[in-house]
Amino acid sequence: MTKAVNLARHLAEQIESGHYPVGSTIPTEAELQQRFAVSRHTVREALRELKARGILAARAGVGTTVRGRTGSARFIQGVGSLEDVIQFGEATRMKVVGRENVIADQALAEQIEALPGQELHRVDLLRYRPGDARPAGYLHMYLRPEHAAIASRIGSSREPAVRLIEQRFGTRTAEIVQKIVAATLSAAHARILETQPGKPALYVTRRHLDAQDRLVLATVGLYPSDRFSHNTRFRIQPEA
Repeated sequence: MTKAVNLARHLAEQIESGHYPVGSTIPTEAELQQRFAVSRHTVREALRELKARGILAARAGVGTTVRGRTGSARFIQGVGSLEDVIQFGEATRMKVVGRENVIADQALAEQIEALPGQELHRVDLLRYRPGDARPAGYLHMYLRPEHAAIASRIGSSREPAVRLIEQRFGTRTAEIVQKIVAATLSAAHARILETQPGKPALYVTRRHLDAQDRLVLATVGLYPSDRFSHNTRFRIQPEA
């Protein structure tokens, strides 16, 4: 049994026993590395395993927190993948309508789980489905400043932004966190989306994280419900 597996099992047992209650923060990677005399790679592999099992969650500016205990009868795992997101991006056309450097205020930091005061490069986009003259969605994309150079290619390239970042900078997405909430279109958004104010819509917030749980990019999109739907299939994993 590898050191990472042993460490993951030990942490899981401590969480199950209540040593680390749900909602609490576990020790940092450096503290775990020193406490168990293992490498940083071992610690990260163990934490990644517990995150995949739904036991731990990473929160920007907070650390790694306990999401649930191991005593659950089963876990629910989505069967979607990064490739599903890539294929959706490739099947739609993006039009850049604005871009600027911004500093994350408290509201934006909470929305995309960035740090308050963090510098970001925002790209404003319209998303079109093939053959449609009206936009299917309006979204803001937030990039780390060092990745801002890819913004000029978003509208002209068939590659999604996450692939452009990987190709140019080598930064790969390891995890995607998505949140969808109901909304109604304001007059301003209705004009942009060429529809009527007050119509139902979906707010879709998507965060791409690298292997160190750092934000690669985030998108906050607004989609009229008659032009966009999100279908998810879940598979119930039996108890081991």
